[in-house]
Amino acid sequence: MIKKLSIVLLYFIFSQTLFAQANNYLRDTSLGNNKLILTFKYNIGNIKTLAIERNGLVKYIYDIKNGVLPKTKTISHYRHKGVKAFRIGQFNKNYLRIVIESYSKNKKNYSINGKILTIYLNASSKMVERNNYSSKKQHTRKNSHAKKKHKINHGKKTIIIDPGHGGRDVGAIGKGIYEKTLTLEISKRLRRELQKRGYKVFMTRTYDKYLSLKERTEYANARNGELFISIHANASAKGKPKQKYEGFEVFYLSLKNSDRVRKRRAYYKGKYYYSVSAYKKMISSWKIAKSRKLARGIRSKILTNVRKRYKLNDKGVKSSDFWVLLGSTMPAVLIETGYLTHNRELRRLRSKRYQERFVKGIADGVDAYYK
Repeated sequence: MIKKLSIVLLYFIFSQTLFAQANNYLRDTSLGNNKLILTFKYNIGNIKTLAIERNGLVKYIYDIKNGVLPKTKTISHYRHKGVKAFRIGQFNKNYLRIVIESYSKNKKNYSINGKILTIYLNASSKMVERNNYSSKKQHTRKNSHAKKKHKINHGKKTIIIDPGHGGRDVGAIGKGIYEKTLTLEISKRLRRELQKRGYKVFMTRTYDKYLSLKERTEYANARNGELFISIHANASAKGKPKQKYEGFEVFYLSLKNSDRVRKRRAYYKGKYYYSVSAYKKMISSWKIAKSRKLARGIRSKILTNVRKRYKLNDKGVKSSDFWVLLGSTMPAVLIETGYLTHNRELRRLRSKRYQERFVKGIADGVDAYYK
C-alpha cells in the first residue's frame, strides 16, 4: 500500500513539474555589463540556438522551450554599442524566441543558471564601423550638426528609475486610475528619453509587481547607480477638498532628527540593514548637496518645458526622510508628478503629450546636473 502511494505521489509531482514548465513565463529582463539577463518563473529547459552571419551582422537566435512571453514584456527598447537590435516574440506555443543582431561574433554565447538565462554580448563595434564608413561620409552638414547638438558625452552614467508602488500596493487613486499604473508609464517614457541621450538606465520594476522600499534601494545600490529618481503621484487626504490640491514637487533627503532616522531606518524589527560605512554614505553631506542640486535642476527644467504649453502649479523643492532617498547610497530625488484627485491634473497626467513634456524636463534636469 505504501509503495503504491509513493508511486502515485511521484507521478503527481512529476506531472505538476511538467505542467509548470509548460508555462514558463518570462518574469524580468535587464541589460548591463555586456550581459542580457532574462529571469523566468521556473528552471529553464532546452534551448535551441542558431547563428546566421550576413551583411556584416551576426544574427543570434535563441528558442527557449516552454517559454511564455507576457504582453508587458519586451527587450526591443534596450541599446548596446555591440548590438544593432534586440527582439523577442512568441515563436509558437512551444517556444519563446529571442533574436539579437550583433555587430561582431561572441566568444561566450550564453549560460543557464536555474531560472536565469544570461546572454553575453560583445562590446566591440568594429564591424559596423567598417561597413558604415562610406555612408557616414555622405552625411550632410545639417544632419551632422543635429547629431552633435543632441549628443552629450555622459560616459555611460548609470541612472536608476524607480516607478512608485506596484502589485498589491496601488498607491494613490483618482477616478479609478492607480498611481502604480501611471508611475510605470511615466518611468518607461523617461527611460527611453534618457537612453536616447546616452545614459545607461535601469528600472526597479518594469511591470506591475510589488517591491518593498528596501528592495528598491538595494537594487539601485547593487547596480552602482549614480543617480536615483523615484516617480510618484499625489492625492489629497480624506476629508480635504480635492480640487484645492494640485501641482508637482521634488524631494531630496533631509537630515532633520537624524538620530531618530538612524534608529528607525538602519534597524528594523531587530535586523541591521546596512554596515556603518554604508550608512555614512546614505547620510553624507556630499550626497545631500548633490541631491539638492539634482532636485533644483529637475524642478527648473520641468517648469521650462511644461509651461510652454500648460499652466503648472509649482510646489517647489522640499526635503524629507523617505526611505528611497535615505536607503540609496547615491544622490536621489523623489518626484510627485501631480494630484490624481484633481480632475484637470489627472487628465494631463494621462496625456501622452503632457507626459512627454514632463519627462523631457526631468531628462534636461539630469543633463544640467552633469554639465
